[in-house]
Amino acid sequence: MKIQLHAKRDGITKLGPGTRFVVWTQGCPRSCPGCMTAASQQMNGGFSADTKQLAEEILQSGRHGLTISGGEPFLQAKALADLIQEVRKKTDLGVMIYTGFTLEELQEADNPDYNLLLEQCDLLVDGPYIDELNDSKNLRGSSNQRAIPLTDRYAEYAKQIGTKPAEIEMFYEEEKIRIVGVPPKNMFKKVKQIGF
Repeated sequence: MKIQLHAKRDGITKLGPGTRFVVWTQGCPRSCPGCMTAASQQMNGGFSADTKQLAEEILQSGRHGLTISGGEPFLQAKALADLIQEVRKKTDLGVMIYTGFTLEELQEADNPDYNLLLEQCDLLVDGPYIDELNDSKNLRGSSNQRAIPLTDRYAEYAKQIGTKPAEIEMFYEEEKIRIVGVPPKNMFKKVKQIGF
C-alpha cells in the first residue's frame, strides 16, 4: 500500500519515550498559524513510500517505538494502520500519534479507517495547534492538546507530557539544519533575530 510522507527519521529522542523512528505524513487542511511543519500541509507535496518497505526499514532500525506526526496522519489512516500491522507481525512496537483532530472528533466520525488506526495507537496527542496557547511545554505544541493513553503501554509516560520545558533536536543534512521536536514559543523568531 502507498503512503504519502513529508519525512522520516530514525534515532529521535524528543518525540516520545526512548529513541524512536518518526514518520511525518504529508497533507493537512488545517493550516494552523505557527505550525512547526508547515511544509507538510500541501496535499500534493512530499514523497510516496510503500508501507511494506517502510515497515522493513523501521524493523531494521531496531527501535521499539514509532511516532507518527504530520501533516495530518488520519488523512492516511488506512495506510498507517497497514504500516503498523506490518511491523507488529515481527515486533511489539509502541506507537504514538499526533493529530489535529480531537479523539472525540475521530470517534464521532464513525470512519472505519480512523477506528482501525486508533486500535493500533498506544498514545494519542490530540487537538489542533493554537499558537496563542503555546506554553513552551514538552511533547505538545499548545496547552489545548491532550496526551491520551489508548493502551497501558505509555500510560505513565503520558502523565509527563506538558510538565517539562519544550525540547528539540537539531540535525544538519542536505545543506540545511533540521529541527525535530516541539520548540518553545517564538523560538524561530528569536533565531532570526540573532541571525542564525
